[in-house]
Amino acid sequence: MAEEERVKNIRLRDYEQFGLYLTLKDSTEIAFTAEHIEKVTMEYWRNPDKIPPSVKEAVAFQRCPFCPLKKKKDFCDALRPILPLLDVVDVYTSYDEVIAVYRGEDKELCHLSFTSMQRALRYLSTLSLMGYCQVGRKYWKYFTGIIPIMRTKEIINRLYLNIYWIHKGDKGSVDQVISRLNSEITITARNQAERLRLICKNDAFLNAFVLTHLITEELNEFKDAKLMEQLESFEKNRRYS
Repeated sequence: MAEEERVKNIRLRDYEQFGLYLTLKDSTEIAFTAEHIEKVTMEYWRNPDKIPPSVKEAVAFQRCPFCPLKKKKDFCDALRPILPLLDVVDVYTSYDEVIAVYRGEDKELCHLSFTSMQRALRYLSTLSLMGYCQVGRKYWKYFTGIIPIMRTKEIINRLYLNIYWIHKGDKGSVDQVISRLNSEITITARNQAERLRLICKNDAFLNAFVLTHLITEELNEFKDAKLMEQLESFEKNRRYS
């Protein structure tokens, strides 16, 4: 009944921009939109009270060794979706309940979920690693149509299908993409976690990155089983067509 009452107060017109919107138990609202991210990122970075010079100069805080922009003396691009939100998110823990509203690129649809903070923040970790990271952004196309507040199994299935269809079912290409994706995300997720340990008090963001990494790891581990599922599905549909 409590959830039903909370849903009644949700007005879809309040979620017009592409992104993720969270409402916490104390009614705090957080908007994860591109406009908000870009608006406050540089202000946050330039404020020494937010990130002290000692943290900026720490080895763990530098760009990854294989980043094409590693010689630039600024911050890792993958931090952009996170920096403006640390003050708010750090007040809560991974398992705090939230209402998550996701507005995709199709503005006619909104997706509502009652979930935990760490699962809701998985959207930010995916955006960080695959949307902003200079290395990971080449994988963003494989996340087309994935709703970040889906269950983990659903995300893995959709991710596999996207890779499978983009590469026209070629097993060698599919295996190569999945293996490379997992290998590179393993490194970037680990490095991002090290950066976050320097600036985060609680574990919500850290666990969100772990969840994103587990998606690519499980996809890599079971890619052959996923291929068999697709082949069996194809044969079944062909028999009944």
